[in-house]
Amino acid sequence: MKNIKQAKDELRKRISAEKKKMPKDELAEKSQEVLDIVEMTGVFQSAKNIFLYNSLSDEIQTSAFLDKWCTEKKIYLPVVLGDDIVFRPYSKSTALQQSAYGIHEPEGENFTDYKKVDLVIVPGVAFDRKMNRLGRGKGYYDRFLKKLTAPKMGICFEFQLLDSVPTNENDVKMDYLVSENDLIWQ
Repeated sequence: MKNIKQAKDELRKRISAEKKKMPKDELAEKSQEVLDIVEMTGVFQSAKNIFLYNSLSDEIQTSAFLDKWCTEKKIYLPVVLGDDIVFRPYSKSTALQQSAYGIHEPEGENFTDYKKVDLVIVPGVAFDRKMNRLGRGKGYYDRFLKKLTAPKMGICFEFQLLDSVPTNENDVKMDYLVSENDLIWQ
C-alpha cells in the first residue's frame, strides 16, 4: 500500500505532465475564463484586501489580473522567506525581485494585519471536490493559511480538479474552488 507522500508525488508528476501538454495560448485563454468566474463571485466583489499570487508559467496566469485590480483593491503577493511565506503589498509601481523559484516577488514591508484580509486566492497542483488542496510539497501555503480566518479560494484548470486528492492532517481545506467549468463552495 502506498503512503500519502508517494501518492502526492505521483499525482504531482501526473498533473505536471498534463500541464506540459497545454499550449501557451490555451493556458492563457483558460486562465482568463477562471479569473472571469472569480470576478463574478460575491466574495471577490466585496473583498478590499486580497492575498493573491504572481503565477509561474504553468499556473493560472495572474499578471494581467493583478494589474487590472491593484488600483481598485489592495493586493498582496507572497514572498518566500526561509521555510515560510509572507505577503507584501503590490501595485503597478512595486519593485519586484525574481526568487530562486523564478517567481517575481514584491520588495517592501511584510503585511501582518491578517484580520484585514478579506480573501486569499491560492494556487495548487490539484484540488478535489471535498475542498482539499495538493500543493507543490514544501508546505508554505498550508503553514501560512492556518494563520488566517479569511475565505480561501483555490483556482485551477479543470484537469486539476479531481474527485479526490491524497491529504494529511497538515493540509488546509479551501472555502471556494474555481476552474474554467466549476465554482464550488462550502
